[in-house]
Amino acid sequence: MSKRVKNLIAAELQKRLAGLDSVVVVDYSGINANDTNRLRGGLRKKNVRLTVVPNAQAAKALKALGLSGADTLLVGTNALAYGGDSVVDVVKELVAQARDLEKLRIKGSVVEGRLFDRKATEALADMPTRKELRATILAQALAPAGRLAGQIVAPGRRVAGLVQAVLQKKEKETPAKDAAPEPASPAAGVPESN
Repeated sequence: MSKRVKNLIAAELQKRLAGLDSVVVVDYSGINANDTNRLRGGLRKKNVRLTVVPNAQAAKALKALGLSGADTLLVGTNALAYGGDSVVDVVKELVAQARDLEKLRIKGSVVEGRLFDRKATEALADMPTRKELRATILAQALAPAGRLAGQIVAPGRRVAGLVQAVLQKKEKETPAKDAAPEPASPAAGVPESN
């Protein structure tokens, strides 16, 4: 390949990877075409892209983007996996796919400029995703407000419950008084004799 073509490839990779802060390097050698298509389809559903790269051009593009350090991972047949909501999503999907495809190996990753080896990259799969973290933080932020609202309303609920109990008691007593016959006065309408 001429130097001009290599520079074009590096520039194209740089364009594709622009704006990324993380990328995962995988070894896909030995995977047949059908499995590769299945792998790409599964990744695509999670908005993860898989790009096969020439090592030298990939190293050059990653270095230009501030993701240096990946050149140590770029040995042999490689592809870059990127996209999703975060690198955790990418790694979770790759680990899930690697269970089905034994020949798919995660080599490592560059996350926000830091180089992670294979074990550290696979450990990212155990972390919560960005969406899960947001939900957890939101729940923790709203919990005190919910408890406060409950504490504010609780005395009113208690008073309302007592008033309801008194009303029910009065309603039970009132029908009992109405149903009881009134005592008859002695010989009503009959004059008394002295």
